[in-house]
Amino acid sequence: MLNQSINTKQYFAYTVELKLKEGEIYGSVAFEMPTSEVWLTKEYGVIGIDTNASPLHLAIAEVSVDGSFISYQSISLHELIGLPKNKKDNQEWLIAHQVVNIANRERKG
Repeated sequence: MLNQSINTKQYFAYTVELKLKEGEIYGSVAFEMPTSEVWLTKEYGVIGIDTNASPLHLAIAEVSVDGSFISYQSISLHELIGLPKNKKDNQEWLIAHQVVNIANRERKG
């Protein structure tokens, strides 16, 4: 959006916040993202997710439209332990995108 805005000279509103914490400056930028059209539905089945504590992982199950099990995979969450909040938030964002990419690839909601 930012690159498009620069190229087209069509700008958008955003908020910048700077905080001083223990001698360090932290910044964040917030803006509204346009909502996308929903195209992944239950038509071809769904992807189910579950967080498990032992071992710490995100379980991902793929089921058909009638609810029959198709496949299973997991993503380890151990690397989140002990991370500072901003790094943990970033890793969670990346993991969420992995799940969305699986749903896109399989065309499942």
